[in-house]
Amino acid sequence: MRLLKHTRDFEKYGTGSVVTIGVFDGVHRGHQAIIAECVSEAARRGVPSVALTFERNPREVVCGDSPCVITSPGSKLDVLASLGIDYTISVSFGRSFASMSPAEFCQKVLVEQLGAQQVCVGENFHFGKNGAGDVGTLASEGARLGFDVDVVSLVELDLGPLSSTLIRGLICEGRVSEVYEALGRPYTVTGRVVPGHHRGKSLGFPTANLRLERDFCVPPDGVYAGIALLGDARHLCAINIGSNPTFGDGETALEVFLIDFETNIYGEALEIEFHHRLREEIAFEGEEELVRQMRKDVKRARALMGGRATP
Repeated sequence: MRLLKHTRDFEKYGTGSVVTIGVFDGVHRGHQAIIAECVSEAARRGVPSVALTFERNPREVVCGDSPCVITSPGSKLDVLASLGIDYTISVSFGRSFASMSPAEFCQKVLVEQLGAQQVCVGENFHFGKNGAGDVGTLASEGARLGFDVDVVSLVELDLGPLSSTLIRGLICEGRVSEVYEALGRPYTVTGRVVPGHHRGKSLGFPTANLRLERDFCVPPDGVYAGIALLGDARHLCAINIGSNPTFGDGETALEVFLIDFETNIYGEALEIEFHHRLREEIAFEGEEELVRQMRKDVKRARALMGGRATP
């Protein structure tokens, strides 16, 4: 039974593996601890490390729920590779996969397709139909089928155990500095620059209107300091999310002002890092008051970011 479609490169080695499993949305510090254990154990055993992840969040299939995305699929693969994982296998999680019992999953996927010698998971790991399997189930199946199980403790923050759900909540509250701490890197969204109202240029602050490529978690309306990545270049930026109440636009937009940058970038792909929340969105009396505040925002963004786009 062929459940995984992307194992060909891995299978040619035929040496077994150490496997970790999860959605890994965000690849946050808790995920990183599990992945580090997987990579370390694989090196000790002399076999490849494999991350088994999912193209769709299983909650979409099982619960009909579609949580906003922390990390795009491409970015997730890049981060996993940067952490030393040898192979990432991304599964299209559908009804047939969701219907497997924990025992079937262990036999058909972990043993027959991945040759797992050891499986590294977090202590809150669940798997199989209706999430019926937990770390105890996995350990029992491992004893039966011949693979070891390594359970990694959750990373604890002041707010509680670190999870993707916790990070989504922080993003949606605009607490991007705390998200940085939880991820171990800035929160980013990606999209393409499209025409907006062309109002910023006349005010002296030409902005790039960003159309997001995914259903990312978006921070609440307000102004943020961050970094815009355009190709290989990094630009200090101020980010505005909102409906521009001063002008009564109504529709929410994500606009980016690249500081000390004047080139037309319509149609270009842009990645935005959120570092600091500067303020809430405000309705001003007129353009002069708005421009004064924008100057203050840019000055504060420079101060918070050290005045330049640092790596």
